[in-house]
Amino acid sequence: MMKKLLSTFMVLMVSINSWAKDYYVSVDGKDSNAGTLASPFKTIQKAANVLSPGDTCYILEGIYRENVIVKDSNVTFKNYNNDKVVVSGADVVKNWTLYKNGIYSAPYPGSKRPFTMLFLDGKRQEMARWPDNKTGEMMDPEDKNTGYEDCQVFQTKSGVTGRRVLFPNLSGFPTDFFKGGIFRGINGKKWINPTGTITGSRGKELTVDAITEGWIENSPKIYTDDGKGFGFIFHLNALDREGEWFQQDNKVYFKPAAGKNPNDLLIATKNRDWAFQIEDKSGVVIDGIRVHAASIEINNSNGCQVINSSVQYLAPFLTRGGFGVAHSQLGGLYIKGNNNIIKNCYIAHSWGHGIFLDGGNNNTIENCHLEDLGWIAQFTSSIQNDSNQNTKITRCTLGATGRFHIRTNEGKIDITYNDLYDCMKMGQDAGSIQCTNGSAWGIPVDMKGSEIAFNRIHDSNTLTDGDKEFVLALYLEGCYNYTVHHNLIYNFKTDVVEDGTFAYLGPRQTKIMDCYFYNNTVWNMDWGIRLWNRDKKGFIENVRFWNNIIDTKAKDGKENKIYDDINFQNNYRSETGNGNSLFVDASKGDYRLKAGVRPIDAGRNINNITTDVNGTPDIGAIEFGKTFPEVGSNIDVDSFNIEVVETDPTLSNPDIIKTIEESRSRSIYVDVMPNPIEKKELKFTQKGNTNFEIYNSQGALVKVIETVADDNTIDVSNLSLGVYLLKTDQRVVKFIIE
Repeated sequence: MMKKLLSTFMVLMVSINSWAKDYYVSVDGKDSNAGTLASPFKTIQKAANVLSPGDTCYILEGIYRENVIVKDSNVTFKNYNNDKVVVSGADVVKNWTLYKNGIYSAPYPGSKRPFTMLFLDGKRQEMARWPDNKTGEMMDPEDKNTGYEDCQVFQTKSGVTGRRVLFPNLSGFPTDFFKGGIFRGINGKKWINPTGTITGSRGKELTVDAITEGWIENSPKIYTDDGKGFGFIFHLNALDREGEWFQQDNKVYFKPAAGKNPNDLLIATKNRDWAFQIEDKSGVVIDGIRVHAASIEINNSNGCQVINSSVQYLAPFLTRGGFGVAHSQLGGLYIKGNNNIIKNCYIAHSWGHGIFLDGGNNNTIENCHLEDLGWIAQFTSSIQNDSNQNTKITRCTLGATGRFHIRTNEGKIDITYNDLYDCMKMGQDAGSIQCTNGSAWGIPVDMKGSEIAFNRIHDSNTLTDGDKEFVLALYLEGCYNYTVHHNLIYNFKTDVVEDGTFAYLGPRQTKIMDCYFYNNTVWNMDWGIRLWNRDKKGFIENVRFWNNIIDTKAKDGKENKIYDDINFQNNYRSETGNGNSLFVDASKGDYRLKAGVRPIDAGRNINNITTDVNGTPDIGAIEFGKTFPEVGSNIDVDSFNIEVVETDPTLSNPDIIKTIEESRSRSIYVDVMPNPIEKKELKFTQKGNTNFEIYNSQGALVKVIETVADDNTIDVSNLSLGVYLLKTDQRVVKFIIE
């Protein structure tokens, strides 16, 4: 019976493969075409409409300004021949007219969100603000060149929206110059971020209708240190620098470089949330696509893959009352379903989340690089894992982020072989990896055997203003049933208040148990282990710290009585705190043990955890004589940089633009037959002698042929597959090598 079923399955698979078709899309195709390489469609959506299970859509180089809705399961969208394919959520803005002071305006009906982004040749331009962001850096408010200024926010009667804001260095502007703009602050405890609409401005002060709930409610968390912090103003009147823009009253405003007319430039604004939408489907593959100014939605779908791709500039500026993690506000690459894979991808540049996992089982994020995310910082995460089971995050690099690298709410999550650094750039009281029972203080979170292992978690700080510089590697508050082992954790140091911490456990009115910390190396930290037994109603049971090296300078929260309930065995704290006497080179992140140091052979055996070289396990993350495994992503981030080409990439060089229609009547003509051709030789016919040039799809000259006679053959075996232009003095012919 089994053999019969297997035979039937194989026949079915062969049949499906034999039915599978390939379709092609080109920016200079037509949707009325056949969809072949020689006669491609113009839009990806046209291909999506005709694809059947097993089919593949090959996309030729160019920018496709579409929201592609996938119509069927088990279909693939792939860049053709490694072409640079951009699917953009931004549309070109035209019909610019001079507004004033070198500023131009153009009609703009608005995007799906209250704010947008503007791009010049694919590069993000700065939204008009005071003070100016002169560097483009979005997450360094302590650098006055990045568009932040010292400010102070004040309270009034609870529930009243009107608020006062003081900018000590704001001067020289007429009364109500900034009326109607947006105030954004980072004040008090730096996870509130008060925002509001400016109702008036006079001298150094603003009056603001508060949007942030904590500000309206006079939350004391805003007013720590008298409400002092950083802030800025978004307003059209702040548009005073080249490269700045603003949107208002169904128009977009932009100030180009001196002497430039924006009608001659490639300017686009973000209008769409999605580049691809996959809903209630399975087995859809997106391969080799650069998503720009948009994101990807995988909703109630299973077994889908986004591979070898990038998603950049996901979400624009936003304002909101609370500080939750909702995808509807903070965006991100959205995944809801089972067995989906994000692999070999670059995800970067957003006011909100990077990846949002919204329920499902067995989803995997592998060999991805995420950075420059969470500019708004209000509970943003590079990866937000909501209500998922058996999530795997492995061999990824997670760089600069406004708040969390990875935040999970419940269920099993395995975080292994990752490189995590530079978290908490825009806030306080959080960390690199977080799971918490939040406001449900008495209800612990079951992490169901989660494993956090073989990660390098390092070099993170936080904002210095205020008294809550709490930044952690592992923020596991009110959680239980997990194992943390063989991690290198170092350089969590804060500046004003020493709050850089290895692990924080809670327990906050609950009992945490079965929490295991084995063979970690923890160095250059302010704190080791911290606890907060809220209302003295928390308990610890079967919490182990075994075989860990922890910097002796890192304090523990021993004042909390439940600290004594932790099971400590075979740990090592350096007598001197001098990493150079213990490690090969701690200053360079090399935490291999030196010969003869005390942690060697001083550990205890832990089943399925420890290894040994000399008969007894060592203490710490690296067994003597071995090296720490390679961690993080190995993708080339630069390969995903978007160098924008014209809408039709095959005619992007103005020196070779001569349309086929114009040249048909000329005395000299060229025909390539057949077309497409195989990758060997180009056969063509012509009348008259002439010189020939071959250009690639980006307009670069790749081959020159001297004067040739009629009926000739050109060797093109050295050219890669793709689209080319064959140019004579009076005609251009496009041909394809397949």
